[in-house]
Amino acid sequence: MKPVRLQPRFVERVWGTCALAPWFPDSTVKIGEVWFTSDDNETSEGLALRALMERDGAALLGTAVQPAYGGRFPILVKFLLTQEKLSVQVHPDDAYGEANEGSPGKTEMWYVLRADKEATIAAGFRRTLRPEQLRQAVYEGTVEQELEWWPAAAGETYFIPAGTVHAVGAGLVICEIQQNSDVTYRLWDYGRPRELHVESSLAVADLGPHPGPVNPVPFGGGELLASCPYFAAERMDLNDPVEWHSDAERFHLLVATRGSGVLTAGGSQWRLRQGECWLIPAVCGTYAIDGADLEILRVYVPA
Repeated sequence: MKPVRLQPRFVERVWGTCALAPWFPDSTVKIGEVWFTSDDNETSEGLALRALMERDGAALLGTAVQPAYGGRFPILVKFLLTQEKLSVQVHPDDAYGEANEGSPGKTEMWYVLRADKEATIAAGFRRTLRPEQLRQAVYEGTVEQELEWWPAAAGETYFIPAGTVHAVGAGLVICEIQQNSDVTYRLWDYGRPRELHVESSLAVADLGPHPGPVNPVPFGGGELLASCPYFAAERMDLNDPVEWHSDAERFHLLVATRGSGVLTAGGSQWRLRQGECWLIPAVCGTYAIDGADLEILRVYVPA
């Protein structure tokens, strides 16, 4: 099977921006998220991703992934582009999500692509709180002051396990890799007229500090940014050809975050550009990339 390009799906958000370059064309409306792996993302095969999974099954997803996840694509890849702060929020783990929302939980990671000079990311608290202290901070409007706000810089990675109270500040472009779930509990929203989920947040929140940006683990071709039972993400800077082999047990995703190159598989070639996401089927076989200042995130479900 040949590689599949996943067409971006643009999602309008109140905190988004019209300035999407250089990853995507600028917009006339505020785009906050660009999704690549939702069920209804169109693909270069002329089918939506859900229909493609139904057609190709384990050949696409892999002999280990397809039985474990059935008809649901396990990883959601998206870009976040912020002009204002996102809400202070938290996501449940699998047990709480399945029991209360009929959905998996949401563990995620953020790889920072661009950060304005004063951009910040909130993850965890400055001190360990008791539930009643956090509830009081919500009603007093002081939740922001309780959070730990980290100065954000391009190239940093934040791993955000389910239960981590977090917020993304203004002036950021982030590649987010997460469990394929959209369950979010808003704890604070800066006075915007949107629903808060205070009690649900308190039921799932880790009320302690967060370690901040991760230290990537070097390996032969680049570095491992994050790994957990739900996803692993490797980062590589490519200026010379590299050859990989698909894994019959699992698909690979290639997310181009900078530069351009050529993707080759089965004797065919495709142009690979920043802002694109490609799905490498489990039975693709050998594939290669020849890059020119090309930064790639290779994402998969680990063993």
